[in-house]
Amino acid sequence: MALRPVVVTGLGVICAIGRDPEEFWRRLTTGQGGLTPIRDPAFEVFEARYAGQVPDEWVTGQLPEPDTALDRTAALALIAARQAIAQAGLTGVDPARFGMILGKCQATPDAAGHYQPMHHTQDVIADRLGMRGPRILVSTACAAGGNAVGLAKDKILSGEADAVLAGGVDPLLFGTYAGFAGLKALSTGPCRPYSHSDGLNLGEGAAFLLLEPLDLALARGAVPLAEVAGYGLSADAYHATAPDPTGRGGVSAMRRALADAGLTTGDVGYVSGHGTGTPANDAMEAKVMRVVFGPRAGQVPTSSIKSFVGHTLGAAGAVEAVAAVLALRDGLAPPTIGFDAGAEPGDLDFVPNAARELSTDTVVSNNYAFGGNNVSLVLTTPGSGREHAEPAPREVVITGLGPVSGLGAGVAETTEAILAGRPALGERPSLEGRTFAPRSLWRHMNNLSRMAIAAARLSWEDAGLKLPRKELDDVGLVFATGAGSAESTGGFDDSIAANPNKPAVLSFSNVVLNATGGAVCQTLGFRGPTTTICNGGASASIALDCAQEMIRAGKAEVVLVVAADEHVGIVPQDAVVSPYDRDSARVPGSAAVAFVVEAADHCAARGGTPYAKVLGLSHVGGPFDGLTGLAGLTEPFDLVVGAATGGGDDAEEAASVLAALPGVPLTASAGLTGDCQAATGALNIALAALAIRDGVAPALTGLATPVEGGPADYLTEPELPEPARRALVLSAAPGSVRGAVVLGAV
Repeated sequence: MALRPVVVTGLGVICAIGRDPEEFWRRLTTGQGGLTPIRDPAFEVFEARYAGQVPDEWVTGQLPEPDTALDRTAALALIAARQAIAQAGLTGVDPARFGMILGKCQATPDAAGHYQPMHHTQDVIADRLGMRGPRILVSTACAAGGNAVGLAKDKILSGEADAVLAGGVDPLLFGTYAGFAGLKALSTGPCRPYSHSDGLNLGEGAAFLLLEPLDLALARGAVPLAEVAGYGLSADAYHATAPDPTGRGGVSAMRRALADAGLTTGDVGYVSGHGTGTPANDAMEAKVMRVVFGPRAGQVPTSSIKSFVGHTLGAAGAVEAVAAVLALRDGLAPPTIGFDAGAEPGDLDFVPNAARELSTDTVVSNNYAFGGNNVSLVLTTPGSGREHAEPAPREVVITGLGPVSGLGAGVAETTEAILAGRPALGERPSLEGRTFAPRSLWRHMNNLSRMAIAAARLSWEDAGLKLPRKELDDVGLVFATGAGSAESTGGFDDSIAANPNKPAVLSFSNVVLNATGGAVCQTLGFRGPTTTICNGGASASIALDCAQEMIRAGKAEVVLVVAADEHVGIVPQDAVVSPYDRDSARVPGSAAVAFVVEAADHCAARGGTPYAKVLGLSHVGGPFDGLTGLAGLTEPFDLVVGAATGGGDDAEEAASVLAALPGVPLTASAGLTGDCQAATGALNIALAALAIRDGVAPALTGLATPVEGGPADYLTEPELPEPARRALVLSAAPGSVRGAVVLGAV
């Protein structure tokens, strides 16, 4: 029996050709493009100056007075989100059951020019709309918007949400434009995908799809527009910016999506292509079509709406998914405009210049990205309500750990530092004299990628996994980061400030936050489902949740979770970090931590030895509210590893834990390493697994004046009386997302 159907009931979009879905679709189907010379005089320094711009009046005209002070990114996203909710007619939904998955490629500068946290836009929108359910910021560059739709389906199938807004947003930013110009990737006129592949145009915009279970949608009288029948993710494991010219990653994503939907290539009647207009992308896509559809490739129409709106980066997959839903609804394929009728390859149908009627119940939307991330969505005509099965339960275990921090590299060095009580506050990991990748790759990598690859290698070796190359193609990877590479971002920004026509292109390729995950895949040869999560300190626990869902859905048997963040500034030598202490400070740090997540039956079949099993995972969006809403907290625990970083948020966490779980020792790792954002969250999970297997945990040896309770409420010795049987790990991105991971002995 099939799983619970998930449908789209609302659409929202604002981009260069429309301020709402109706205007957007009318211009798409009548061939009215929106690529024009850039109005901002700052862009006159570039030779190529065409882009898909959203008129300011389209933005201000749809914002009520309280929202007019929002930055452009948040304004675009809020407009599209409200449109989707309005079309769906969604009212009265439980805020705790209403979630959001947002795709975003670029960090948004604030009024002072400083980068906001990647999840800031999402938090603004969720708070405006009263959403307290699952909240994920996915940043797989140009595949993020489509990726978000797939993860939203997972959240509904897992039972965590009754409604999820899934979409993407990105504005037109000067620095990003300079980076693409430096790569010689921009067309000097309106782009012409598939026929005159001389470059792309950037664009801006936002789009959202409101997803619901079909049964709940019908029960409230909603009109389903399409069913999200399946989705597939893959990694090229090939290059930082160029797609694999064989099309292998794109082929894998589409085949996985069709398998997830229970359909075949013969069911597909239209493909919404990525179609950037660059030579490498367009040639690769043609190969994907030929491989996937074989002799039928020329009979499956595919078009690129980037010829209308430009490349909207993190929003692209969502904007194109909206177009795919409307194509399915109206039986109409939007064209690829500006198409040269005599162009090669002539064996494929790119719907040149004029919309065409369709007769199909199945469309596919594809996206490909820097970092080698690929996503395919399968959308079908919605049917009537039908019986469905719940996802089969499947036990998931952690089988390998790879901590890399100032404490050391690997389990042994980290354990020794914990037992010795030797902190390494703010220290960068030392990898001198050690190479974890081929030297030809290693010497060109930035520090964050080196740390992440070292952690990945160590965890893989610790798990004792020896998989043949064919099985490596199905190993998944979820990368978690709060801010990506500070080194590459700073270097790129400095180069733009010096001369926007001479950007540091190597740094630019590593500015996208999924670049490090792509480097891990390239080095270890992983080509399975791959994504990148950017929710600050909660990123690693959300990544573990995604890994668990991949395994339970049968999309992977083994998933590597890697978290990495870095600090490039100077750390005060006299700083003292003592989590839950009144006199503590917060110190930023650098670390990477990886752990192998595996299906328990797969681990048993190969004779592996797990550290711990994953008993529960939950996340809550919104302001801090104690442990309210976090599941799995009713059973007894032997240890709580908190999210404390030594800052002002520690007091609330301590008060809530001590009240809810009296007598359970509380500890945290930031007193040893500093606050390493996503990596600290991952380190806490790894150390909880270590406490369960070996009875070793980070002790709060410097705790003098606790913010709550007394020293006896906290773990003050690194050796537990006996290994923990159950451990609770808390994670937090303050003001955004809180999470709980429950681990147990095997």
